[in-house]
Formats: sequence, structure tokens, C-alpha cells
Amino acid sequence: MRRLEREWPLIIVGSGPAGIGVALEAKGRGVRALMLDRGALCNTLFRFPERMTYFSTSELLEFPGIPLVAMGAKPTKREVLEYFVRIVLEYRLPFVTDCEVRNVRREGDRFTVDSARGEFSCEAVVLATGSYDQPNLVGVPGEELPHVSHYYDSPHRCIGRRVVVVGGKNSAAEAALELHRTGALVTLVHRGEGLTGSIKYWIRPDLENRIREGAIQAFFRTSLTAIRNDSVTASSAEGSLELEADDVFLLTGYKPDYDWLKALGLQFADAAEIPVHSTDTLESNVSGLYVAGVLLAGREASRVFIENSREHGARILDHFLRS
Repeated sequence: MRRLEREWPLIIVGSGPAGIGVALEAKGRGVRALMLDRGALCNTLFRFPERMTYFSTSELLEFPGIPLVAMGAKPTKREVLEYFVRIVLEYRLPFVTDCEVRNVRREGDRFTVDSARGEFSCEAVVLATGSYDQPNLVGVPGEELPHVSHYYDSPHRCIGRRVVVVGGKNSAAEAALELHRTGALVTLVHRGEGLTGSIKYWIRPDLENRIREGAIQAFFRTSLTAIRNDSVTASSAEGSLELEADDVFLLTGYKPDYDWLKALGLQFADAAEIPVHSTDTLESNVSGLYVAGVLLAGREASRVFIENSREHGARILDHFLRS
């Protein structure tokens, strides 16, 4: 195992697209920066559904001068994951994986980053942790059962099984369709009036048609009340119902780890709980502690994408080098 350097000008917590963007910008400006990730490199992208196709085109996702080559009009999860990994390896951006950051504290004019791989010292810290590690819990009995998941990866294990998918946005819509086409018996449950308007334009009519023809059963204005070993109960305006279920996917979105972030001293504003920060520099209310990527959107994760966060690194490095 290579020897880990312990002192850095800049440490980036997270190695997803936002963290890599900051590290790439730092590299181009001659600033040594280290990415720390609690999981694998590009851990969030790695955990996305294996057959996922992105809404954006390659041109909107790629960094200037580094082409993202895709076989189709829109890149797949595998193509995007390989793209960001290639950037890290070819540009030799330092990173450490399986390195959960437990605490970040200021000591004099530097920060100490306490992690699963020991302590690191740096002048500034960039938080690019996203929100994918913190699912929005439904809060019903049985949510912790082994056949229940807040993440969808592959339909294979659900072939021939009765599956309840909870949610009405992109992740739930795509999962429901893929599970249906792979041979699962799918029921969609959503508390809203119907499918949300943000669903990808080529996914929505497909799912609506499958619901209309009865291939996928759907219950709207309906909320789960309990999960059992082989069924779920739910409540709607028409009354209560029980649905058979061998597997349950609670695809109800994700949120930042607010307890951890608040323990670092970060403050948050309005109902969306967006981190208090300078829009020019992305520095938080804690001097020398920056925020990048989807974390800037708080609970409204859909406001920040890969394509509109590529310049976060430039704003952060501009300020870091002036400080």
C-alpha cells in the first residue's frame, strides 16, 4: 500500500463528479488536492442502476477538452462512470477510498480531517458529499426488513416476483418499467396526484401506457402504512388496501447528512435547507470550508446536476488562491 501523505493544501470530501471537478481544477492551477471517499471511487455513480441512461447528452456532461464518448445519443451509467474514472487516473488526481470522514475541525489556520484512514491536515476543505447516502425514510413499520431497499440497482433478482415500487419521480418510474420488462409483477404506489412532471420525456408516456393497459398496477394519492414479510398495507382516499409484495423499493429520494454537516458548524437556510454560502466563492459560513455539487441544493437535489456544477471548482479555486 502506498504511503499516505498527511498534509495537503486542499482536501475534498467526496469523489463524485463535483469532487473530481474541483480536483481537476486544482491540478490545473498547481494546487495539490486529495479526494477522500467513504466508498469506492465515484461511489454514487457506481451505485446508480446498472442500466441507467442519463437525461443529458455527452456534450453537457463532459469537461472542456475532455470528450465523453458514448455509443448512443445519451450516455449510459457505465460510460459516464468510466469517463470520470479515466479523468482521475489519466490526470493522476490523488484519492483515498474506503475513507469515511468522521470530523473536520479547525486548529489555528489549518483544518484537521479525522477519517477512517487517520488524520489529515489541510488549509481548506471542500464538501462534495452529495446526498445519495441518506435516503428519505418513509417512517413505517417494517422499513428495516431485508426485502426492503431505498436503492434500485438491477432487476434480475426480482424476476417472477411481486414488487412494490414507492415513488413518482424518475428513479421510481425507470425502476418500475425495467422490473416489468424483466419479468417482475409490478405495483407502483405514490402519494401524489400522479406521475411528476420531471420524469424524462421518453419514460413518462411509456409508463403511462403500461399503467393504462394494466401491465403495471398503480395507486396514486396513496401512502404506505406498514410493510410485512410478504405484503404492504397502504391508505388512500378510497380507504385502506393490502398489496402482495416479495420485494419493496422505497424510491422516495435522498437528502444531505444534516446531522453531520451541522456538527461541522454549517448553517442552513429556508425550507430547502440549503447550506449558507457565498454564491461567488461557494465558501460556507465556516471560513475555509467550501460546498460543491448537489450539496448546494439542500433538499431540492434536482436543482443541481453534473452539467451545471462543472464550474464549481473554478469558483472555489479562485477564492482559495486569493485567501
